[in-house]
This record gives sequence, C-alpha cells and structure tokens, in this order.
Amino acid sequence: MMEDIKKYQKAEKQKKLIEENQPIPWYYDGLENLCERIHPGKQLLKLTDIQELSHDTKLYRFISAKPNKPLAPFRAGQYIGLTVTINGVRTSRPYSLVSSPNQLAYYELGIRKKVGGFVSPYLYNNAHIGDIFETTEPLGNLYYNPLFHGKDLVYIAGGCGITPFISLLRDITEKLAPINITVIYGCLTEKDILFASELESIQSRRSNIKIKYILSEPDPTWKGECGFITQDKILNHIGSIDHKYFYVVGNRPMYQFIENELKDMGVPNHKVYYEAFGVPEDITKVIGWPNDIDSSKKVKVTVSFRRLGVEDSIEFETLCVEPLLNSLESLKEESVHLETGCRSGECALCRTKLIAGNLFVPPETTIREVDRGFGFIHPCVSYPITDIHLDLTYT
Repeated sequence: MMEDIKKYQKAEKQKKLIEENQPIPWYYDGLENLCERIHPGKQLLKLTDIQELSHDTKLYRFISAKPNKPLAPFRAGQYIGLTVTINGVRTSRPYSLVSSPNQLAYYELGIRKKVGGFVSPYLYNNAHIGDIFETTEPLGNLYYNPLFHGKDLVYIAGGCGITPFISLLRDITEKLAPINITVIYGCLTEKDILFASELESIQSRRSNIKIKYILSEPDPTWKGECGFITQDKILNHIGSIDHKYFYVVGNRPMYQFIENELKDMGVPNHKVYYEAFGVPEDITKVIGWPNDIDSSKKVKVTVSFRRLGVEDSIEFETLCVEPLLNSLESLKEESVHLETGCRSGECALCRTKLIAGNLFVPPETTIREVDRGFGFIHPCVSYPITDIHLDLTYT
C-alpha cells in the first residue's frame, strides 16, 4: 500500500512540474526557420538597378522579390546560379557575387557579355529593371579560410574574374582584417579593367592591400606592365612564395597557363585554389578526348523520368560535343528538368544516375567518390561518346 502511495505522489509531482513549464510559443519551430534562412535552396530576386561597368560588362543589383523573405547570407567569393528562359529553353549560369557579405539588402553581379554565349548576351540586351529571376542559394568554395589560407594571400584575376575578388576585398577592408593581399589583375586593354576606381581607393586606404595590373594588348599610352602573368612578374610583386596562398579566377586558357607558371615557381597544389573551370569552348581539344571520335558524331540518349507519378521515357539524338545538360534543357520538357548551379561539376546539384553508356568528362572535374561509386554523373560537364541511358527517377 505504501509503495503505491509513494508512486502516486511521485507521479503527481511530475505532473505538476510538467504543467508549470512554460507552454511552447506558437512561433517556435526548432531550427527550421534558421535553416531556411541560411539555405533556402531557391530564391526569387527582383532586378532593381543596372550599371555600365565597361564596354561589354554590366553590374546588376537584385533585392528579394518577397518582402518577408530576406536574401540568404553568403561568404565573400561565392556565386549564385541565375535561371533564365530563352526561347522556351530554361537554363542557368553561375555568376559571382560582387557585393559585400556584410550587408544583405541586395546582391550585385558583374556580368560580361560573352561573345557567342547564350545567357550573358540575353541578360545584357534584354534584362530590365523590375524583372524577376529565380536563383540558387549562394554556392561555391572560393572563400577565405583562416585555418588553411593564412595571412598572406595572392589574388590572380583575368578579365571578369575580378568579380569574386571585389567581394573578398570589400569584406576584408570593412572588417579591417590583418591580412596581406596582392591582387594581380590581367586584362586585354585598359578599357577592360573593371572596378578600377574602387580598386585604387582600396589600395590607397589599406596599406596591406596592393593592386597590380598587367595588360596583354595595351594601347601605346599605357605606362604599366604588359604581357602575360608570368612567374617572373608574380615573384616581382610578391617577393617569395613562402607562406603565400593563391586564388586564381579566369578562363580555361588562363588557368592552364597560370598552373604551369605556379608549378615552375614551386608552389604546391594545396596552396592554390582555382575557381570552377566551366565548360570548355571546344571539348575535342581537352586532354584525354578520344582521337577516334569526330565532333560531328551523334549519339542516342534515353531518359527515364516520372510524369505525374507515372514512369515514362524519352529518346533523342545529340552531338557528342554537347554537354548532356545543355541537350536536356533544349528538349523543353518540364518533366526532364535538372537542378543546377555551377555548370562545372562542383556543386553536384545536377547529379544523375547513368544506367548505360560511356561519357567523356574533363580531367579536372571533381566528382564525389560516393557519386562515382553508385554510378551518378554530372550532366553539366559530361559528354556522351556512345549511346547512353539516364534515369531521373533516382533521388
């Protein structure tokens, strides 16, 4: 009897303690709001301003298209994937964030009109203030890591490759970070230099930041350095490679050139970060491309997918020199839609199950071991050299 009484008294005390606890507020949802704030997946942005940066480059400013949903925070040096629909083709391209991560009232992107390009000429000629765009959350690994990168940094930029460095410089300047930075900026001519006045202002206000320009096709009036960014020019500006960490952003030919120069200087691979390479202009000229495959070869692509919960498939032909993602986007088939961000194989958003067939992938492309082990590919940098079968029903 006494045991039962004691159990009852204990139960009553526990009940009273529970009832005395403050009720859970109606707005409480654990960390879901925080996770959605930091990693929204998708964002809707409104274009609010367009500014001419040079003869072929514009600065685009965006705010959140949803007043109750602020822009996602980002690290200086990251990018977003901007989605557009052109003649019925829904596609996206990655563009580096130029704005400072210390304010989230707006994002800014510096976009150069690429000759022969698909998206950048469209934006350059057709984007208007008030337009709404879907984008990814901020992505990419080009950001400062104090644990691995140290206090002596070298930024090597080619042309529009200066854009992520502007964000990094703004961040470091605003925080008064004790980091020594040498920016080596290569362009064709003086009119191709972007953010020149801001770069000069930063250099004049911060003794720890140095800006060096090198022009490969200068006008006769140019009094600065000329030529390419060679190892002797790099060493002339940084003195020594000791304790230096290098960031390199530019086009593919520049990467190949700089990589050789840094190797000849004795810079170890783990002391260099290259921004995502992007899609090659001519895949047949990339090391490893099979010599027996002509660029005019066509292959058959079979794609399995779900339409309204029912499995279906589609077949089409495409050129072997066309990235699979481009071919899939050209189908204009809503059920055959892949998420994408970087279009360089880095973000892995477009990962897709390969059932059969052979592909060529540029050797510098990074694919996660788990994806490779389970037969997943990145269509954005995958080129079909035989008939292939993709399965989009895998999640």
